[in-house]
Amino acid sequence: MAFFFSGLTHSSCEVLAPFGADAPFNGPNGDQICFNGKLQHSYFLQYSIDTLNTIASSRRSRPLLSYTALNVGHDDTGRRIQSLDSELAQYVSTMANDQNSLTIILADHGNTYTEYTYAILEGRFEMFHPSLFMIVPNKVASLLGRDALSALEVNQRRLVTMIDLHHSLLPLAGPLSEFIKPVGLFTPISANRTCNDVELRTPNLCVCEGWDSPTTNDSSKISMVEFAVGQLNNLVLAQFAKSANGKRTEYPILRACRRLRPLRFENVRERNSKSDGGLITSFDVYFQAGNVVNHDEDIFHVEVKSRELANQYSLQMELVHYDRLTLYGKYDACADQGVHLKLCICSESGKEKRLMTKLKKVSWAHYTTFLFKEAKARKIGGIECLFLIKRNHSSGKSVAFEIANTCPNEMFTMKISAEIENFRLSRELPFKITVQAGSIKFAFSAQVEIDHWNTFIEVTVDVDEKKLF
Repeated sequence: MAFFFSGLTHSSCEVLAPFGADAPFNGPNGDQICFNGKLQHSYFLQYSIDTLNTIASSRRSRPLLSYTALNVGHDDTGRRIQSLDSELAQYVSTMANDQNSLTIILADHGNTYTEYTYAILEGRFEMFHPSLFMIVPNKVASLLGRDALSALEVNQRRLVTMIDLHHSLLPLAGPLSEFIKPVGLFTPISANRTCNDVELRTPNLCVCEGWDSPTTNDSSKISMVEFAVGQLNNLVLAQFAKSANGKRTEYPILRACRRLRPLRFENVRERNSKSDGGLITSFDVYFQAGNVVNHDEDIFHVEVKSRELANQYSLQMELVHYDRLTLYGKYDACADQGVHLKLCICSESGKEKRLMTKLKKVSWAHYTTFLFKEAKARKIGGIECLFLIKRNHSSGKSVAFEIANTCPNEMFTMKISAEIENFRLSRELPFKITVQAGSIKFAFSAQVEIDHWNTFIEVTVDVDEKKLF
């Protein structure tokens, strides 16, 4: 029979409550979290030691796996982590003298909440290169065996992940009548292992040299940025629409979590996808922040996969992953219900847009502009409130298309096709798209295939079906 003890986990609620916080991510202000005159984490470390000593003193004791997580370092200054030093040093010394315990001290990530992470590329690499230490007393070393210890020494200079650590712990679950089974970190990891050979949390920057390469953030990448931002906006739209559940008063155009409109993009990198031969392009996209956070710009890191095949006009773009590099928890003060905070940028005053009653008064510039380019709109099928929006970049070398439906009561399903020459599209055409009342939906982007004067793209939108809201 297995038992699970939560230990001091729930005590964190009592410790943080006087500070008006429910998690260390959102407070308290300052460089320490204290309770009854002691640092919070000191209770957790001492509890771990006392639990091990109590169990070891019993003749009926059995092997124990104990896990303790310290979240005290989750602050946006990077200074609170230093409060761990004294108690952690004492804990390491104590566990090194416990001849019956193998102790693993690790982090799930590096610095991730300060400006160093999102403003400096080296900080991003650190975020995905966390620390991992093992304390192996002499008695434990003799049980593990010489080969296992030799492998641990070699693997200090190898690429390892939490998956390897998982496999290492499995053989320790049973009695060690002989040396442990050589798996995971207890067997030498190949010196030729690369990031393509392991499972990684993505998006990420891998520490393997040459795994990906920096490239230019020129106009040829704009269609990819348009695609990525368009997909994110479609996600926000879908989440909002699902939460609204058909309420007539909830028009997506007037939501609090605004449409994402890029200011610029940076840190463009490329790598080959080992699984299918595609090209994965990653980049950081900057947006103007809302007024409920302390920073001026919000940064998203995105990865887009594309496949460039001969005689194919579609790049088959796919939004592989996205992440938020800047803190976003404070957007809870103004976010729409049902929209994930990781996708939301809003302002407390932004809710006044909900008071608008005539959707035709909505400014195209406010909702559809890729901030450094203007959008042009034309009516679809003579319908007064249905528009095809087109954005041109770099004299038409990159373009993007969206459908805007400002009708108050109609939902349209349309078929989009196009005549093209010397363009590569983000997706194959024709395709169908459904746009509900009071919303804007991204359709596709395109870029010039070869840089010369002979280019052409003409998009046709046919209304297949109209439904009353």
